[in-house]
Amino acid sequence: MDSIETTITKNHKQENFPVGSWLLSKKIRSKILIFYKFARAADDIADSPNLTSTEKIKRLNLFKKAIESNKIKISKAEDLRKICIKNKIRINHALNLLKAFKQDAVKKRYKNWSELIRYCKFSAVPVGRFVIDLHKEKQKAYKYSDPLCIALQILNHLQDCKEDYENLDRVYLPMQFLKKYNVKLSQLKKNVTEKNLRLVFNEILKNTEKLIIEAGKNKKNMKHKHLSLETSFILEIAKKLLQLLKNNDPLK
Repeated sequence: MDSIETTITKNHKQENFPVGSWLLSKKIRSKILIFYKFARAADDIADSPNLTSTEKIKRLNLFKKAIESNKIKISKAEDLRKICIKNKIRINHALNLLKAFKQDAVKKRYKNWSELIRYCKFSAVPVGRFVIDLHKEKQKAYKYSDPLCIALQILNHLQDCKEDYENLDRVYLPMQFLKKYNVKLSQLKKNVTEKNLRLVFNEILKNTEKLIIEAGKNKKNMKHKHLSLETSFILEIAKKLLQLLKNNDPLK
């Protein structure tokens, strides 16, 4: 059944964020890597330019069945399922990710900020929650990880907005903001950001900064020493990336 996967586009070392750094134990890192490999394989299906939306949904549903039971054998799903059972972690984190990927397969535009945030609650939030549950943290730590993961996701959307539009006809920039500043989607194909599009980026960055501040205020909810160090490191990455996008052109 592993033939349903597409070509892997990147590995954990090529991501814009650390996937279980040396700050975490080797044992924990190996489990996070299993979650990452599952997510990457499913994400690559959703982003494949060679598959129809129908075929993408079909394959992602097979991933869903494989993580829910052992009746369908997909190695990456099977490995993650075993980790979840052994560590008493709910599989809903993986299932929520799959909801986001299935949405990617069919949805190309987002009406407003609220709709984008709802998407990120499936595409980004489960990653942080899985890591928190892996460390046996209390669920109040979600108040720290949720806004941090969402912020990182949106910053990544800004970094990739040109590529996403050109290659996938997918736009994560809220249409409400584009209409507000009279931005045409064709402007995303240019090699320099025009003034009105820059205003859209600035509004998104302003909202994203609020998420980063919210995450910082909830750092105290993280009690595990090594995980606290890891997430503090990621929080600093988010802050630096925010400043980078404020001061530089995402289209260049």
